[in-house]
Amino acid sequence: MHILFKMNLLVVTTLSCIVDNIAPFFIKFIFSHVFAQRRYDIELRNELSNLKEKMAKLSIMNEFAKYAKLQRRNNQLENILKENMSQRLSWRLKLQILLTYSFRILNGILILLLWYMYKKEPVIILSEGALWPIQDFLSWPCQHENAISLLAWIMIVRLGVSACIKLHV
Repeated sequence: MHILFKMNLLVVTTLSCIVDNIAPFFIKFIFSHVFAQRRYDIELRNELSNLKEKMAKLSIMNEFAKYAKLQRRNNQLENILKENMSQRLSWRLKLQILLTYSFRILNGILILLLWYMYKKEPVIILSEGALWPIQDFLSWPCQHENAISLLAWIMIVRLGVSACIKLHV
């Protein structure tokens, strides 16, 4: 049972550190699809392109009134489209930031809770001399010989995950 407990602590902390670094990418990916262009905006873009085609066919000198009317309609549609896009982008960024930081806060609380409860417990116990000469540093604060403490394990996993992300980005 003691080995199972250590294995669960190892898995939970490792997954927590990995997900903490990967979650912002997933949130950004999901929100980019959720807040994609709406059908209304696509219809506005089609109407804008039709208006521009009509305006290109007209002579400004000969049909100024008709051209000016089309130009006002074009400007109005462009303003509506820009407003819709900026509103959607604003909501997306607000929700993305809120969700990302909420997740990070909850994950931080989990890590702090685990560290508070199991700071004296080793996560991994290795054979004699495997961690020499840094065994005291890696086992602090649990004071178990040839062990890696929870705090040291969290630092190792975080550094490893951030290094892997830097390699792939």
